[in-house]
Amino acid sequence: MCAGVGAPGTLREILRGYFGDKNAPERFRNDDIVKAGFITIGPGVGPTAIGPFKYNQWFSDERGYQRPVELATVRLKNMVEVLTKWDDYVSNLSTIPQRGGTFLFDEDGNELYSYKSRGVLTYSETMPRPLTFLSPYIGESVALNPLGLADNGGGKLVRGRGVLKPAGKLMKFLSLLFKVENKLQAKVLGAEEADYTAAKKEIADTISKNRIVVYTYGLSPFSSETIAVLDEIGAEYMKVEVGLEWFLLDKEKSVLRAELLEMTGQSSLPHVFIDGQHVGGLFTGSVDGKFPGLASLKESGALQKVVDGGTLE
Repeated sequence: MCAGVGAPGTLREILRGYFGDKNAPERFRNDDIVKAGFITIGPGVGPTAIGPFKYNQWFSDERGYQRPVELATVRLKNMVEVLTKWDDYVSNLSTIPQRGGTFLFDEDGNELYSYKSRGVLTYSETMPRPLTFLSPYIGESVALNPLGLADNGGGKLVRGRGVLKPAGKLMKFLSLLFKVENKLQAKVLGAEEADYTAAKKEIADTISKNRIVVYTYGLSPFSSETIAVLDEIGAEYMKVEVGLEWFLLDKEKSVLRAELLEMTGQSSLPHVFIDGQHVGGLFTGSVDGKFPGLASLKESGALQKVVDGGTLE
């Protein structure tokens, strides 16, 4: 089945359940919980416990579309429901279907709609929104999103998501190494106390004169994505390119990077300041835990409030 042998579309549908679908609405409510043996998922998309090990999924702050593993979690929930109440759901083993399909009949038994699939999991022509065929009967809005959960098809604001996100969150495990290298590089290049004082004043002046300030590397994909997030949402900002990359910095820029570390506790770039407050980087939050990082601020709507003239709460 998983290979899709003799059941075209099955593998594609399995993968859609794990990788998400930006054309589909959310499928898992914020208070939903799934328990399967030693695995607990929820409440909502994000919190996961496998035995004693607990973690939060990297996409848990994203809204408005079917997120990675969300549909797979719903399928797991349904499977647990069926298996624990097998006799209630299955009265005749011969009626268990071997392929996906949907049939709609009127009160007189006349067929109004039918769809047959060779796939095991495919039961609609429009799987991202499988009840679309019911639009003439229950209304388009209900048919497209019967659960009434957040639904913007992933939204127009899609920067700050994707494969960079888990990679960015993993960077925190290298923070200690970067902190040591950060300070060492400046010293090796001959930095003196006066250099640090000048860099500190330069940073303070810059963040006091601009609502949003971003310190970046020219070759860093995380820096480029940070700028893309701000551009996408229409923000005005001051960009300060510290250099192309950390290993290409001269003494002045190495000191600037070291002073940013001293001021914020964050060893990696980009650094994002809003109204003089350090909010972290793109995917990593401020060291004090007050802010979750630029991408999460965008997902929550807090960044849009800043762009519209409001303040961070």
